[in-house]
Amino acid sequence: MKVERVLAVGAHPDDVELGCGGTLALYRKMGAEVVIASVSCGDKGSRELSREETVRVRREEAERAAGIIRATYISLGLMDSEIFEDLENRARVIELIRNVRPNVILTHSSSDYHADHRTTSLLVNQASYIATSFRFETESPPLSWVPPVYHMDNYLGVNFLPEEFVDITAVIEVKKKMILQHKSQFPHLKERSGEDILEDMLILARLRGRQSGVRLAEGFRLFRAWPHIRTYRLLP
Repeated sequence: MKVERVLAVGAHPDDVELGCGGTLALYRKMGAEVVIASVSCGDKGSRELSREETVRVRREEAERAAGIIRATYISLGLMDSEIFEDLENRARVIELIRNVRPNVILTHSSSDYHADHRTTSLLVNQASYIATSFRFETESPPLSWVPPVYHMDNYLGVNFLPEEFVDITAVIEVKKKMILQHKSQFPHLKERSGEDILEDMLILARLRGRQSGVRLAEGFRLFRAWPHIRTYRLLP
């Protein structure tokens, strides 16, 4: 099947680039439209800047990162660390899916380290099916198909066993460039928890590549619930 539209949903600006930036670059090379969405605006992602200024900076960073692969960036605008599974947020994600009308959705695993990641996974899993309901009304019309949902790797691969791999060796420089747009997060995360997001991404890409017989790879798991399952490959 030819994939024409891909929606990648992260909890925060930069999550998608870290988890599946290489795969998105490959989808674009194949001619698919790509939309990168963050559920939160990332307002708590700085110690020095005000929350308002942090939102502005992180949106600009996310838009630059998406622009590298000529993707579209959308923020749902929730507050960082305040993503909860409720009716209002479910409706937001349903409308996002209906508006983009994707053939494939990529999002977090339900076992990732951050509560926002886990809740985003839950919201996307639920919304991908309810987006077809005629009686759940949002601004956009319901879908006539249920998009398959793939969960991207957890941070550093903890508690995640991939089922499918994507060889990102040819696009690793593109993925690095996308991540490097999120300049505000490098000192913030280093000071907060010792994270080096670029180096950690490369460590995981080498591990998944070694596991799958290539130099560098990204790993995924299909959300295995009827009627999301397909008998054919949808990843690049």
